[in-house]
Amino acid sequence: MTLEEMQAHSFKNFHVKGFDYLCLKRTPEHTRKVYFFDGNVSQLPEVVNPHDHRYNFATTVLAGVMSNSVYEVDEEHGKVYNEFAWDTPLNGGAGFTWQKETRLLETQRFSYRPGHRYVMTADELHTIRIHAEGTVIVLDQYADLVPIGQPTRTFMQEKEPPNLDGLYEKFTADGLAARMRQYTELCAKAGVRP
Repeated sequence: MTLEEMQAHSFKNFHVKGFDYLCLKRTPEHTRKVYFFDGNVSQLPEVVNPHDHRYNFATTVLAGVMSNSVYEVDEEHGKVYNEFAWDTPLNGGAGFTWQKETRLLETQRFSYRPGHRYVMTADELHTIRIHAEGTVIVLDQYADLVPIGQPTRTFMQEKEPPNLDGLYEKFTADGLAARMRQYTELCAKAGVRP
């Protein structure tokens, strides 16, 4: 990828403040993203609300500690959530649209350290928690199973969706170069190829 292509597809404060996203590769079959978690994001109860995806993916921890929680719809034992359709503004969508109340039950939570990897399918509901400032993960995203224009699902305790102001900021060329250096140094330290 050229620097200009990386800059076009990379974002500061991706879903929340302190969560930066560096795009290293983007094809219809495979996209490689590096997620950096800094500042107060490690103090949040979860980085984002439980959600599904438009693609299958694999996550590898490069630095720090994180956990992944998996949920299932369980109308008898689950906790009440507000289900929203999520049509990302990054693809021209309108953001969050409330659908209905749904009960979700957290069925698994596993912690991951550097070198650990997990795989998820597009339809699985999950969220992540960051347990150490400076956590960095690599996400390998595979071909879209849900087409652009068709929303995915996000589940929130609140009935009002979060304010997206100040999110999805573009990197400067210097900011992007600094994140790329950080990623390359972490790969060298871990003995993996960038």
